[in-house]
Amino acid sequence: MDRLPAASYLQQPGWIGSHLAADPNQAGALRFVVARRAQEVGAVLVLRQVGGLRSWVSPALEMVTGEHLVLADLVADPDDHSLWPAMRAWLTEQPAGLRWAVMRLPAVSAGSAMGQALQEPLQPPGAGGVLRTHRTHSAWLDCRHDAGYATHAVTRSFRQNINRLQRRAQAMGHLHFEVVQTLDALGEALEEFLSVESSGWKRACGTAIALDPALVGFYRQLVQEFGARGNCRIHLLRLDGRAIAAQFGLVSARQLNLLKIGYSEEYASVAPGHLVMRHTIEHVCADPALDRLSFVTHPNWSHLWKPQLTEVECISLFAPTMAGRVTHALSAWWREQRVRKAGTAAPGLAQA
Repeated sequence: MDRLPAASYLQQPGWIGSHLAADPNQAGALRFVVARRAQEVGAVLVLRQVGGLRSWVSPALEMVTGEHLVLADLVADPDDHSLWPAMRAWLTEQPAGLRWAVMRLPAVSAGSAMGQALQEPLQPPGAGGVLRTHRTHSAWLDCRHDAGYATHAVTRSFRQNINRLQRRAQAMGHLHFEVVQTLDALGEALEEFLSVESSGWKRACGTAIALDPALVGFYRQLVQEFGARGNCRIHLLRLDGRAIAAQFGLVSARQLNLLKIGYSEEYASVAPGHLVMRHTIEHVCADPALDRLSFVTHPNWSHLWKPQLTEVECISLFAPTMAGRVTHALSAWWREQRVRKAGTAAPGLAQA
């Protein structure tokens, strides 16, 4: 899909390819739905066939997401509004090997190709029901100008605190921010990133990337796939040569996407995660090839940088079949119960 004028990292073959390379067992469950004009590929939708006992009653397809594949997208030009309706109409016919009652799109950004396609009011005849639920936001900073512009909404107290922490860190030794983006240097930088990311509570809780060989393989493959094009970046904040904070990012569509961030808890007194973020913002704003810095999701610390937010929804499409209608009704009922339960719980929480 190199013909896309501004393909995001989610739309590039190297993204799903890295996932498959790290876990080849996933290949058997994946389905690649392709829309063509004549012989030219116009859109690709990667779906996973959901297994398990429940799938016999309510067969399901879903876009591939997970802890490290947070968002997912349709591989298509977001300005081309004709291919998705045709693709959905074909899927609605329940083609061989793609029997489904519900198609789950767990994390669709409003600004993505899929997000824009699903904003279209017209749907194929008999397409079935739709349920949309707010899931989170994707936070980002506008870096078309200088760092002052990107962070103009940041509070004065936070700026002063960052300056104070920067001075404290500099008093401890030589502080240096490093951007690694050449393929021959990325391998070593990845090992430093993994070491920093696995320090402290993540290793103790067993959630560090370094503890999962499949995840390590995923990030190594991303380095190969995107690093070969100069689109992988690892940021390292060093104190006297030792990495105390690190970020793993991919560049696409004039945007740096921060997939993962880690810092050494040994240096928590200088908040290295915030310090490396300030350096990153300054670096992105100074790079004429970049316009945005994306946090991908909306982590709990990101509000301090006052980012702009893009809606991310969980969308379920239901087939116009008996199984689809029953699944739609049950899903809508469960959602209503959750909303009602949350509403009744709120006063009690407030009193507590």
